[in-house]
Amino acid sequence: MSKSICIIGGGISGLTTAYLLKKKGFAVTVFERSEKTGGNVQTIQKDGYTVEQGPNSLLKSPRLVDLVKLLNLESKVIAADESAKKRYILSDGKLEAMGPKSFVNGYFSLKTVLSLIREPFVRSKSPENESVAQFVSRRISAEFLDKAIDPFVSGVYAGDPNNLSMRSAFPKLFEMERDFGSLIMGTFRRKTEKPDPNFPRTFSFHGGLKTLIDALAAEIGDGIKLSASVNAIEETADGKFRVNEQEFDAVVISTPAFVAADLVKSRDENLAKLLSEVNYPQVAVVVLGFKSEKIRKELDGFGFLIPSKERRPILGTLFHSAVFPERAPDGFQLLMTFVGGVRAGDKLDEKSDDKLNAMVLEQLGEILGVAGEPDFVHIKRWKRAIPQYRVGYEAVTETVADFEKKNRGVYFCSNFYRGISMGDCVKNAFETADSIENFLKEN
Repeated sequence: MSKSICIIGGGISGLTTAYLLKKKGFAVTVFERSEKTGGNVQTIQKDGYTVEQGPNSLLKSPRLVDLVKLLNLESKVIAADESAKKRYILSDGKLEAMGPKSFVNGYFSLKTVLSLIREPFVRSKSPENESVAQFVSRRISAEFLDKAIDPFVSGVYAGDPNNLSMRSAFPKLFEMERDFGSLIMGTFRRKTEKPDPNFPRTFSFHGGLKTLIDALAAEIGDGIKLSASVNAIEETADGKFRVNEQEFDAVVISTPAFVAADLVKSRDENLAKLLSEVNYPQVAVVVLGFKSEKIRKELDGFGFLIPSKERRPILGTLFHSAVFPERAPDGFQLLMTFVGGVRAGDKLDEKSDDKLNAMVLEQLGEILGVAGEPDFVHIKRWKRAIPQYRVGYEAVTETVADFEKKNRGVYFCSNFYRGISMGDCVKNAFETADSIENFLKEN
């Protein structure tokens, strides 16, 4: 009789872990409390548009490419348009294309250009609990922080570089300084696993990211239990686990931190407290479709991000149908604007959908020259969007790792632990599946 594993949570982390374990020959059961799988990966198709309500594209990584190939999804992969390599930053109300030219066209001052040249010779090392803002200011300059890193952090985390932990939020850069004494030197000397060179760097799927979720769900089949909340993980007398009246040999917690807190509270109150305090700011995704002629600015890039010093009420906008043309009908463009995050606090609650729509239209009119009303409107609100790896977040990850050691057979695989991107989630799912396989072979 094969060993059985319970996965709590049917987002990308839980589904990938379950799929990989099933391929290894284990019996898997996924308990998902909502009526559908995918977690924050939610694609809808409406009025000829394909709308991503959460993550909107994927960045190539070794394990992500492996997963696509295991699922035989290569034929459904669509590469981002070549123009997507261009990324814009709003500066003094104008869009500036980021890249090598940014250092010679006046976007960055001579002082910042010289600070980049000097970076390999900066000998200071990151002290404990250093923020992203402190790290970048120390190694490069405050201007580089404001004009490049601040909007990037808003785009990835919807966060504030003054609050995010460098070590937890950007571990690869932290390790470059630690191991090579320089970010520039680390870029050249760091050995990384290279994914398939023929695979597109930025990609999605025909039908959106839901295609990946649906493929995983189809492979897992009736092992997925929807509308199935889990209130407790009990341990049996023979060392197994009881979840929702079923017995399992191992359990994977693939939920948000605030849900995981309730699941571990009876075993570790300290960890439960840490998990319950992980901040998830609100984010609204305002998706608007326009006839192409209503947009004066040429949509020749991935989109634009906005530094906090610009004091705009939006975080940025993706030119979604310029990156993936099949996302909008012919003759139309699809723009995805993000509002909220740490900058906004709880102010999103004060804005109705109509007010959000009007505010975004006003901003797009000023920045992109959008004129007239949209032909398509869709708004998705995430009450708790992206976990913030705040300064001191190492206490969370270290306590989670310690819990796993003390509670053999219980694992965590979620975006509050070891990376928030879909690529991180998939990588961690591979590692979790391998760890469970080794554990069950020993027991």
